[in-house]
Amino acid sequence: MTVPKKVIYIIIDSIHPRALAQCLEQGKLPAFAFLIENGHFYPDCVSCFPTTTPVCTASLTTGATPDLHGIPGMVWYHRGERRIVDYGANWYSMIKKGLVQVIQDHLFYMNHKHLGWQVRTIYEDLESKGYYTAAANPFIYRGNQEHLVKMPLLMQLVSLFQLESTKIYGPKGLSLGKFYQPPGELRQSATDIRYWHHFGVNDRFSARSARWFLQQQRKPDLLTVYFPDTDQRSHKNDADCCKPCLTRVDQHLQEILNTFSSWQQALAEYIFVLVGDHGHSTIRGRKSLIRLDKLLSIYAQAKIGENPVEEKDIAICANGRMAYIYILRYRPGMRRYIADILIKEPNIDQVMWQDQGWYHVVTTRGKLSFRKGGKLLDHYSNAWEIQGEKEALDLRFEGDVIYYASYPNALERIAQCLDNPNTGELVVTAQPGYLLAGAGAPLWPGKGSHGSLYWEDSLVPLIISGTSGKLLKPRISDVVPFIKSIMS
Repeated sequence: MTVPKKVIYIIIDSIHPRALAQCLEQGKLPAFAFLIENGHFYPDCVSCFPTTTPVCTASLTTGATPDLHGIPGMVWYHRGERRIVDYGANWYSMIKKGLVQVIQDHLFYMNHKHLGWQVRTIYEDLESKGYYTAAANPFIYRGNQEHLVKMPLLMQLVSLFQLESTKIYGPKGLSLGKFYQPPGELRQSATDIRYWHHFGVNDRFSARSARWFLQQQRKPDLLTVYFPDTDQRSHKNDADCCKPCLTRVDQHLQEILNTFSSWQQALAEYIFVLVGDHGHSTIRGRKSLIRLDKLLSIYAQAKIGENPVEEKDIAICANGRMAYIYILRYRPGMRRYIADILIKEPNIDQVMWQDQGWYHVVTTRGKLSFRKGGKLLDHYSNAWEIQGEKEALDLRFEGDVIYYASYPNALERIAQCLDNPNTGELVVTAQPGYLLAGAGAPLWPGKGSHGSLYWEDSLVPLIISGTSGKLLKPRISDVVPFIKSIMS
């Protein structure tokens, strides 16, 4: 198959548009600046909701929204298995749940059981058409090629050898830290990866793997590169994470560009698509944690590690600045009663649920209900019928046109979240500066987090270089369809 131009698709976990703008202004990001100057720059691409890595990277890998791909968050309750799923929210929850279950959920079940089979990843789709795809440290990687993952020795020791080698299915070209590398020089170079730096699932090895794929005789038609480190630094140190986070990412981008004879030659051979998965908000400190478990202490609550969950009323699954509440033993009026309790907490932003085709949003600013269809249109040509106070979602109307402010594309994103078959009976978000406690919540808040509908969590930069193709008002779910359109 003749491919006129190939694609390098770069996903950066947690990148704040303000941080990018500051670093660009200071001249600290030559690689970013080069790609922007030679392409199209969208500083306000809209993420999915909830704004968590599993949800967003699933959309960035499939082009599907959460109601279709089925991944609801980092922490959620699996109704079929009657247990709380945790892909590794933090070390504390991993210890409580058990390393074996967390690794199995993250490495295998997320891609091969939880990601909906009614959607196809970009790897599955393109390789079925004869393209060669490769991925460096992908978060979502499901593909058509079988690979044998070998567990690092330290991980085997910690798990008392309960973790064994397992088969996964990914793109034809796959590099996944110390878990899997293609045979040859890259596999040999993996021996110097330090165990304590996420077993090689880090920015440094992502860049090294990308260079290796680009140096082979057969270069991939699509190369996906995932840079995870900015998220961890943003949580710990600085929500904007301008320096050194983005300067380090830029150095890795320079390494990839330097694989070619010149940066211009890189754009002659490849289209570059670079995007964040979600943003970050600044957290107010140790008093920022909203204790949902205490607010709802009248109910028996499921805990991480219970498998199966027995005789509990609810499961509270915290995902940073949002949380799901699953009702396990329903009583008449229970959902509305829980919502009334929660909205009395002043640092909670929204409490949301779905009922008979209507989506309900309750806030301290008022109540709003909406459903699909109707005369009102938003930026994305979605039609809605709306009742209640527009202040609940900071909406503005001009005639029959809806404009969003603090909560970008709120109506569509709320509907997609609540339509996900794995979502909770209630969805809760926190006010700016606050986190929600529950199963999966951190022991200490840190300095940055995400998960909510708020604009700082929701807007990410998107850069497309090396093509005249453009996107209008992009959402992260538009990126994969765009890539497939320029490769077809």
